[in-house]
Amino acid sequence: MANIIIVEDDVNIASIYKKKLEEGGHTATVIPDTEAVGEIRNKQPQLVLLDILMPNVSGLDILRELKMDASTNSIPVLLLTNIAEDTSIAKGLEYGAFAYLLKSEVAPDQILPRINMTLEETSKPKE
Repeated sequence: MANIIIVEDDVNIASIYKKKLEEGGHTATVIPDTEAVGEIRNKQPQLVLLDILMPNVSGLDILRELKMDASTNSIPVLLLTNIAEDTSIAKGLEYGAFAYLLKSEVAPDQILPRINMTLEETSKPKE
């Protein structure tokens, strides 16, 4: 299926998402915020699941950097966070996030269908 990178500092949450995605047939890799941009450039995943609040680098900064780089700007990024502020949501979407998901509203069991839908919506048409 798809190669997905998870950038999430909460080890428990990251492992739950990774397990759910792998159960759905995807390859999922969890990477730390400090290595996110470089790893995403190198691995060229089909999708990135990105937290906003992290200890070293803001997810919004990672998103902005990915979307300004021609080699990564077409990779869909789903922001998955606990921040429900309108300004953060607007900034995430302005920077190019495909969607903004609140952890409190998206149960781990719902993440696989949401990712599959995003992959379907963003996949390049077959020639």
